[in-house]
Amino acid sequence: MYKIEKVVKLTVGTTASTVGVHGLACLIENNSDSASVYFKDKRDDGKAATSSNGFLLGPGKMTPVPLVAMDLSIVASDAGTDVRVLILEEA
Repeated sequence: MYKIEKVVKLTVGTTASTVGVHGLACLIENNSDSASVYFKDKRDDGKAATSSNGFLLGPGKMTPVPLVAMDLSIVASDAGTDVRVLILEEA
């Protein structure tokens, strides 16, 4: 069971943005109708997400299960992509 810690609203483009999740669980939602979103945790290698090293989240999709991350890096295929990160804490 989780409780909502916070919702982070991002406008992501082709330069990666980083969200500090600090070891909590999170869900990621790509609210775009056409842009692809790629994400990864920077904890192991310190590198930002790219289309080559990130996990693909298609247009209009949300991760199906909560993921745990430290520093979540997110990048999109188009500028101005609406991405939401729901940060959860175990209740």
